[in-house]
Amino acid sequence: MTPRNLQGWFGHGRGIVLCFAVSLVGCHASTNPDRDHLAAIDRLVTDRTTSGMNSMKLLGTDPRVESSPPSGTLTLHEAVDRTLAHNLSLIANAENLPIAQAQLAQAGLWQNPTIGQSGAFYAPLSGQGGAIAFDILVTQTLNTFFTRPYRVAVAEAQRFQAGIDLANQAFDLSEQAAGKYAELSHLLRDEKLARKVSASYRRAWDAAEARIKVGMIPRPDVNRAKLHYEDSLRQLLHLHTQYLRAAREMNWLMGISTSPQWQLPIEAGELPPELAGIPHSSELEKLGHLHRLDFLRAGFDLKISEVNIKLAKLGMIPQITLGVDTARDGSRKWSAGPSFNLDLPIFDTGKVAVALAHAQHRLADKTYVALQGQVSQDVRTAYDNVHTSEEDVLFYRDRQIPQEEDNVRLSELSFRLGNTDLDDLLNTLREYVSTLQAYEDALDGYNQNIIALERAVGMVLSRMTEVAAKEGFPAARPSMPSTQPSTQPITPPARS
Repeated sequence: MTPRNLQGWFGHGRGIVLCFAVSLVGCHASTNPDRDHLAAIDRLVTDRTTSGMNSMKLLGTDPRVESSPPSGTLTLHEAVDRTLAHNLSLIANAENLPIAQAQLAQAGLWQNPTIGQSGAFYAPLSGQGGAIAFDILVTQTLNTFFTRPYRVAVAEAQRFQAGIDLANQAFDLSEQAAGKYAELSHLLRDEKLARKVSASYRRAWDAAEARIKVGMIPRPDVNRAKLHYEDSLRQLLHLHTQYLRAAREMNWLMGISTSPQWQLPIEAGELPPELAGIPHSSELEKLGHLHRLDFLRAGFDLKISEVNIKLAKLGMIPQITLGVDTARDGSRKWSAGPSFNLDLPIFDTGKVAVALAHAQHRLADKTYVALQGQVSQDVRTAYDNVHTSEEDVLFYRDRQIPQEEDNVRLSELSFRLGNTDLDDLLNTLREYVSTLQAYEDALDGYNQNIIALERAVGMVLSRMTEVAAKEGFPAARPSMPSTQPSTQPITPPARS
């Protein structure tokens, strides 16, 4: 092939190459995360929690660079904010957003045209001379033009599903942080109670030691008093260890691997003045159907399955290809003309793909209906659990603890008068301590059930009340305040 022939080939192919380049540039779509999409994801979190999430900052955060650990007093709001900004698993999951954006850009691309070239050298069978022939074919499949809007619609839905997954993880992490904060508060109250109980047992042991000197009580009673005191010290040590463990877990939720350098505020270790009010169960079910992120995602699955049916039906159209065929014969003459190709399916006409899409649509529809009922059941179960734990808290607070405190006062008086022995007093103290611990456990269970209710509805309790009031739902069921039980140290009998 001479240089002149090559120059002629490139001269005729220049327009083809230019057309190919324009098709690539013209169909390019941005793979950078869309700011409006990121803002919509952040709103999903803000509308369901008292804190916000910044997806753009999550994408720009390097997990290898540890953030500065919190110090001083750590509030619940700060703990949740730090969790949503520095949690390592949330930072990693945020990378699904640019992946989904790239998949959306890929779905919007046209299928590239194809360029084919064939050449042949013809040797003469008789006589002299020979010939070289070229054939250049540029083709474009047309079917992708029909399916592009549906592919883009599916990719857009899947991109938003990636955002829903990130928002759902953020909400779950905020609930984990709130639950861990409630556990720390519970351990603080338990530790404060254990210190008071330990001081009471210590004073009872001292009183027993004073009485044995004058022969008023036997040595086994004194030993039992000592064992009660030592057991209270063991419980106090266990509570302190559990608090340190929970504090390290809270730090890890906030993306910090070092030891905690913060403490909870003083009010975190105090008993709540009253129980929270919550809307009615039927109204919470409506909120759950509107705000549960997994239910919202299931709705997108249903829409995607509907579009997939349309894509499957378009797949039954035979593959149509249009192009331009340019050829040069042995006499060095160029000729060009349109090219048309139609692939008729024989064994697989696309009916199976349509049937599969319909089956997947039925599955998505039934899953959506099942999840709709599951949301209602989750809300009802969590609501009933809150009521049960609330009744336990009120029973211990208003009935059991005042009665046990009265029993302790009567037992102390009887012990001073010499009508009962030390063993009876220790038994009364032990029952009182058990009641106080049961009350604290009931209160912790109530807080955990509130968190379970928030998960079932898909938003925190303060947002539930706010949205319910905005949407005209009935007012929240009022809380039932009452006189708080005394948690003062038990007054020991005076030394003789």
